[in-house]
Amino acid sequence: MAVVPAARSAAHRLRDELRRRGSAGLRRSPAQARLAQLTVLENEWRGAGVRDDRINGHLRRLLATCGVTNGRVLEIGGRRHPRGHVFGAGFDYLNLDLEHSDERTVVGDITACPEIADASFDVVVSVDVFEHLDRPWLAAEEITRILAPGGLSYTSTLFSWRYHPCPIDYYRYTPDALAFLFGGLDVIEQGFDTTERRRDVRKKAARDPMPLDALGGWRENVRVFHAGRKPRTAA
Repeated sequence: MAVVPAARSAAHRLRDELRRRGSAGLRRSPAQARLAQLTVLENEWRGAGVRDDRINGHLRRLLATCGVTNGRVLEIGGRRHPRGHVFGAGFDYLNLDLEHSDERTVVGDITACPEIADASFDVVVSVDVFEHLDRPWLAAEEITRILAPGGLSYTSTLFSWRYHPCPIDYYRYTPDALAFLFGGLDVIEQGFDTTERRRDVRKKAARDPMPLDALGGWRENVRVFHAGRKPRTAA
């Protein structure tokens, strides 16, 4: 694990001293108060729901809001069906992947998938995929094309996150960027998820340009989402 020994040691000595002062009943210093605030920030995310639970709950609420109770569902990169249980018996759930994994797999590339017919899915879901696409504008066009009129598109990706090539890490997004890419859809909801903002993310990569330092790993973790609905009639 790459660290900066001198800086890390100094940070640890400061924390130890502040904690010693507190346990000795000494008056709380501004630095000690600040440390307490930082500790709360560092651990606040642990009290929130697990990321997948947050995303799945959001997706369920959007389905209810849009009145989508049945139809065909396509999850992009949905190997092992991470969101299959979100959809009830009225839905036919499939996943789109570059490789075949089971009988529910549609093998294809979302940036160019002519094998999927126009307007053939009622829901298209993408979670943690768009940051890894080399041409996300083409993916958005294809999602819009294969979505049936009145259908729901849900995209959850990253605004700020540690570099994580799987196999390649290309992009980060704002809500406005996703709205622009999905310009053919009516926006239902869009925004940020800051739940894990101050989490100490230390995911390792073979070529990591951001080694650990005295503060730990990456600490600006913000997700972004876009939910759009395809108009029932052409504009």
